[in-house]
Amino acid sequence: MTSSRTRDVVLTYRYLRGAMIALLLMLLLSVGYQWWWETGHSCWLGSISAYYYTPARAVFVGSLCALGASLIAYKGHSPEEDVLLGFSGLMAFVVALVPTVPDGRCGPNAYSQTPAEIAAAVRNNVWSLIVVAVLAAGVTAWLKRGAMTRDPAERPTARSVVAMVVCGAVLLGELVLFLVLRDRFIALSHGVAAGTMVAGVIAVMVLSAARAEDRHRGADEAAVYKRIYIAIAVALAVALGVTVLAALTVNGFDHLVLISEVIIIVLFCTYWGVQTKELWDLRAIDGAEARSARSVAE
Repeated sequence: MTSSRTRDVVLTYRYLRGAMIALLLMLLLSVGYQWWWETGHSCWLGSISAYYYTPARAVFVGSLCALGASLIAYKGHSPEEDVLLGFSGLMAFVVALVPTVPDGRCGPNAYSQTPAEIAAAVRNNVWSLIVVAVLAAGVTAWLKRGAMTRDPAERPTARSVVAMVVCGAVLLGELVLFLVLRDRFIALSHGVAAGTMVAGVIAVMVLSAARAEDRHRGADEAAVYKRIYIAIAVALAVALGVTVLAALTVNGFDHLVLISEVIIIVLFCTYWGVQTKELWDLRAIDGAEARSARSVAE
């Protein structure tokens, strides 16, 4: 019975990781389909987010919400990774629920909305997100309190506290904008959420690289994964920087943000795929994590 439960836990873990790649692939395919069939492969919008106003909207919103839920549900390999993954997951919800400005490059938008309609949708969606997030945070804190009492190893580390402070500051800023300056929130929060979501993932990559030796007995194998993760993190940081600079300064070439976003998605899928391979077998995970998985199954 214990062996069967352990297998269920491991398979759920593997399928969760695979599903996250599938969700991002579905988003890219939906945007590609919109470009190829709906516009006769003659016109690209300026960003992936701009496809919110096209028939790709359902896939855009659905895939990002599902990705956000998966990131929050996924158990990181350290307390600080847990914080960053949860934060990035919450930001994915904000990216999905607070649209960017409409893009008129390819003619009238199929799913046009007035500013009043967008404001009403944002108000409804974000209030729902806030209530659920607060309830979830309260339940999680209550559950972790019991775990920390039983196991001192579950207590927050210094790095996880720093991560909570930084992520909490971003969330507090978004919340204040939503409550006090709704128009500014609608104008700014999509871009802020997208940028900080990717920044959180980059931090997770760096932390994963730093702990590579803990997951492998062989130094050579650990070094290979460390180099891969650092290389992807650097490339992702460059792509994020290019996206932000292009959005703020570049005129004339209208698709630099779109290209950068596609590169970011591809790099994240590459990282997630490589790490999935690394962690495919529980024996590749350090003893504490393996014991944790077995205790869940039991």
